[in-house]
Amino acid sequence: MNVETNRWFEGLNDRQREAVLAGDDPVLVVTGPGTGKTKTLTVRLAYLLAERHVAPEALLAVTFTTRAAREMRERLTLLIGSPADRVFLGTFHSARR
Repeated sequence: MNVETNRWFEGLNDRQREAVLAGDDPVLVVTGPGTGKTKTLTVRLAYLLAERHVAPEALLAVTFTTRAAREMRERLTLLIGSPADRVFLGTFHSARR
């Protein structure tokens, strides 16, 4: 990992790092409010794009609220820039064929 990518891990606890670095299988993060879910998932998306070279169009991230989806998109854009626009990131209700 490069210096920029290493900075993404600052402030993550061991369990959050584990979720970010999980293998190629889908990851489900279920925790209570205020536990860092949005940060963890955002860093995982950025990590997959920057370090694992996953195509943005191959990623799907769903949340329960529009607010959380908007916040995750904003954070992802700050981390990786324009490729964030090509990640499907929305609510369960917006994820349809």
